[in-house]
Amino acid sequence: MKLKDKKVLVLGMGISGMGMVDLLERQGAKVMVGEIKDTAEMQVKAKELEGRGIKVHLGPHSLHLLDHQDLIVPSPGISLDILLLQRAKDKGISIMGELELASRFIKDTSLVAITGTNGKTTTTFLTGQILKRARGDVEVAGNIGTSLSGVAQKKSSIIVVEVSSFQLETIEKFHPFISCILNISPDHLDRHHSFTQYAHLKGRIFLNQNKEDFTILNKDDPLVYPLAKKSRARRVFVSQKNEPDLGVFLRKGRIIARFGREEEIVSLSRIRFPGSYNLENILSAVAISSLYRVSPEVMRDVLEKFKGLPHRAEAVGRVRGVRFINDSKATNEGAVKRCLEGVRGPVILIMGGRDKGANFSILGPLVKEKVKEIILIGEAKEKIEEELSSICPMVESDELPSAVRYAFNSAEPGDSVLLSPGCTSFDEFKSFEERGEVFKREVEKLREEYEKQN
Repeated sequence: MKLKDKKVLVLGMGISGMGMVDLLERQGAKVMVGEIKDTAEMQVKAKELEGRGIKVHLGPHSLHLLDHQDLIVPSPGISLDILLLQRAKDKGISIMGELELASRFIKDTSLVAITGTNGKTTTTFLTGQILKRARGDVEVAGNIGTSLSGVAQKKSSIIVVEVSSFQLETIEKFHPFISCILNISPDHLDRHHSFTQYAHLKGRIFLNQNKEDFTILNKDDPLVYPLAKKSRARRVFVSQKNEPDLGVFLRKGRIIARFGREEEIVSLSRIRFPGSYNLENILSAVAISSLYRVSPEVMRDVLEKFKGLPHRAEAVGRVRGVRFINDSKATNEGAVKRCLEGVRGPVILIMGGRDKGANFSILGPLVKEKVKEIILIGEAKEKIEEELSSICPMVESDELPSAVRYAFNSAEPGDSVLLSPGCTSFDEFKSFEERGEVFKREVEKLREEYEKQN
């Protein structure tokens, strides 16, 4: 793909946007950047880019940004329905997503692409850890701090990338050697037109694969398994319930890989990071690693030492016999369900934030079984209350710190206080990480106060 002297507009100055700017600049493109947020953070970034001779426009997207552009590359979080992009289509200006752009510059590198509603980041990171231990020259990209654009031209034998539905929306030639779909449940319905459309986008991950490639599918997921019929790649399955002819499965508490011959990888009793839902992540990471012929010994060593990622069913500690769990990354109802299923004992649940079109009523049976009380925060309070109030007592809180304190005062020894919002954080926080850190800081304050009193 030749970009020298092409005029390219990049929309967004997050991790993906900045990665695209660097990649385009190396290719000799004449880059302009549009960022709708005119904050102190963005002003600092704009000053740095302008120092490199790159024009930056902060604030609402003016249609003048389209003048004389050859290509527009929106960051994944930007909807294709915005007026600026609709006008660009009318003018015949090419629009290309970050995933597609970056993949055009990946040469002589084996590409692994992992998607799913929940567990993408954990699986991507874990797979990367195993492959790095075995091969060394492996890059990991996605929602972990580095975009695919940021690693596209590095000398590596394998790139493992986390892929979202937003990114899959704009692919054309994107072609991974191994694709993986972990699970599909409702998410991002505030952006995608329907759940059917969202599920369809997930299946686009193997759009350009052929019989020389592999696709790894979760056989236990009723929406993922049928996609096998649509893939032209060689199909590998992971399952906690069945033993596929080719793939990875559980047998009597042990992970078994079957690729021509059976190999025992590890006993579940040796794995330290929490959540039964993490099993599909582990099985998928093992399947990918097995296709690269990583030894069971290497996989076992990494799996036994891995403690999981922050803000994902993260055990924060205990105060007065009350357990605190930070699951701030749970931004949809499916993620809340998965976390609740793995928590033992009574739960006081903190939920809320900015709604993404969730159907919280699907949590009803599990809430009835496990949750003593729900504490509501954020913009989605009324919707959650409407859909679950008949099942469980609820109380509203103005902010997260006060919600943590109320939960602690209501809890008895043996209870768990769980932050699993089921919503994005953007009504109150800049990210789910910031929300999780606020939760953890408040728990630490409670611990210090309790220890002083006792």
